[in-house]
Amino acid sequence: MEPLLNETPAIPKSAPLPRGAARCRRRTRANGRCRLPVQDPATGLCFKHTAPLPGARFPAPDRADLSAELFGEVVPAFKSAEEINATLARVVVLVAQGRLSSRRAAVITYALGFILRGVLVIDKKAADAPSQLEWSDTSWRPACLTRAEAARNSFASSNPNRTSNSAPSDGSNATPPIS
Repeated sequence: MEPLLNETPAIPKSAPLPRGAARCRRRTRANGRCRLPVQDPATGLCFKHTAPLPGARFPAPDRADLSAELFGEVVPAFKSAEEINATLARVVVLVAQGRLSSRRAAVITYALGFILRGVLVIDKKAADAPSQLEWSDTSWRPACLTRAEAARNSFASSNPNRTSNSAPSDGSNATPPIS
């Protein structure tokens, strides 16, 4: 047999890997195996199972106390939209610096959203409420108040048995007429 000119020499092939050898070796509760590929050959685990450290529930940035950076010297009372806006701006800066995780920032902004809605409702109620004026100067009083006091005084003088704070003696719920 003559060798063919275009034939390349045979390259030795490596032995095929056993079935499932490139998969993560972590087992589930039902004794199944993780289907993700191995990331760390030394441990034989995938990225999902090598990432968390045993006993550490949250990564370091989520455990750090960032209240001084978020609120400054004094914790705001969050009674105005400006205070909430300033805190949101600080959250954005901390996320951009990598000091605050996006998950923690989402929780903070969600809570600040609820606080902002409450502040807006309180401001709306205050704007819609009639103004409460106190009349300390007796020289000028509204006409309705003057008429009500005059009617109350005339009713009290026409009924000497009844005081202004007691109920009528005949058991009726009569009120003085207002003119």
